[in-house]
Amino acid sequence: MGGGKPFRKVGAQVYVLENDELLTEDDPKGDQKIDKDGVLQGGRQFKAQTFILPHRHPTRQYMLAIEAARTSGYKDSLYYFRRNPLMHKLVCTQTEKDELIVAGTIPSHMRTRSVTLVTARSAYKRHGAKMLRGGKWVEDDYYEEKALADTLAKGLKPGDLVGELTDLLSYASTKDPVAAQSQPSRGDGTSRGGGATLYKPGGPTTFFGGNGLGPFDGDLSMIKKMAIQREGVDRENWMWTAASKVQEWNEEWTRARRERMKVCGGVLSAESNGTDGDGPERKRRKMDNDLPLGVYEPHSGIVHYREDTQPTRSRWESMRDKKPAEVLGGSRVGASAWGLAWVDTMIELPPDDEEGKQEAARIKMVTRLETT
Repeated sequence: MGGGKPFRKVGAQVYVLENDELLTEDDPKGDQKIDKDGVLQGGRQFKAQTFILPHRHPTRQYMLAIEAARTSGYKDSLYYFRRNPLMHKLVCTQTEKDELIVAGTIPSHMRTRSVTLVTARSAYKRHGAKMLRGGKWVEDDYYEEKALADTLAKGLKPGDLVGELTDLLSYASTKDPVAAQSQPSRGDGTSRGGGATLYKPGGPTTFFGGNGLGPFDGDLSMIKKMAIQREGVDRENWMWTAASKVQEWNEEWTRARRERMKVCGGVLSAESNGTDGDGPERKRRKMDNDLPLGVYEPHSGIVHYREDTQPTRSRWESMRDKKPAEVLGGSRVGASAWGLAWVDTMIELPPDDEEGKQEAARIKMVTRLETT
């Protein structure tokens, strides 16, 4: 079936194993973006670090399977190979692991563990723009026609930035302007970058947290060093990268809060939307402008309003009624007593200094009169 060469059958199709990868259909446009050894063309750069293994091939580019998975949007290499049967898994020999440890590509504790690889060309052919730093849909994909159909099906536009990727099963088109930052090439066809984001899913932990020092101050563990290298962070740009991420998340959270803020938490929308016609519609809009914006919390049934719109202090003023006959109440005392009280609630803006002094004097006068 494979013409005497190793092969793998995926579904009903037979793929020959050659050059450490399964041979898939080539595309003339795609071949202009990456050469036969896996070196990207046209200034493109992988997010993941690529390297050469002289014992396998003198010029062919490889990358760690875990980094190929994460820069493509998968949580780990096991899930990556399960979902992509056309990706051929290569296992590092002990000599190759020692070379990668010396080069700082993998930490030293991986010397006794299994390390898997893939060729850079096969990974790019499979995932295209997702794996590139500042990758753009269709323009940076190997198979442009297939990528165009997939991009339009997702509601995206060709040429849009791919941005950051989470797991493909829960993928959302999040725009990440920081992911488009460029990095000078090393000159040997290899690249350094990173697919994992500085802000990790599941919590606000960042590589810049902790004691407040920079990521290159103090002892730098191999795991942290690899993560920083994948991000393209160095001693010159780490502060800019951290500030850019903070700004990006501030904008995202501000947008999310603004979208959730509705008139009276949205509890009046059903009643308001029942009006038709120009006159009632203008009246409804005017009413909405006069009502506060809040967020409805369905579990408690309470509308939450911004803290800066809430009173900062409160007071009770008991006004003596000169006409006791007009106060409704019973003649009993103790637990059986009852009565009705009229309570007015007034909200005042913070007074100026002069008005505040007058208000304080008035409150002092009322308190003194009531205690006498």
